[in-house]
Amino acid sequence: MPRSGYREKFTGRLIGLLQWAQFEALWARLAERPEGWYVRDFREKTLPEAPMPPEAFRQFLSEAEDFLRRRHREDYCGFLYVDDPDDPTFMKIFDPRKMGSACGCGGTVVPRWTISRMPPQTVGEEAEAQSGKEEPAARRPSLLRRLFG
Repeated sequence: MPRSGYREKFTGRLIGLLQWAQFEALWARLAERPEGWYVRDFREKTLPEAPMPPEAFRQFLSEAEDFLRRRHREDYCGFLYVDDPDDPTFMKIFDPRKMGSACGCGGTVVPRWTISRMPPQTVGEEAEAQSGKEEPAARRPSLLRRLFG
């Protein structure tokens, strides 16, 4: 099992799954091979030190799917990115309601979870500081300031 490469995968090129059928096929593959997966929850301050036990991983998959379907009732996906849909080793899953904006005005967007075959590592101070936290409106720069610096 690889002991490095998490940061490279996190910042590297990933394939977005756009259809629920693609999501379902990937989730089925993960459930068939539940051993050896690290799940990082970006709302937590600590990194997992060991892969999730198989039954706990299957439970995570079920709960994550329920969460994602409740948060995204569209007929398309667009919140899951994977290195290889047929033989995955790394995935980023975003909260569909906290993915920022297409114009890039929303600041840094951090995934809700990563699922990987390698132990998670921190990925940068800015992303770590913003993971799962809303900045108070009074301290947030205005739209004009963000647009024009």
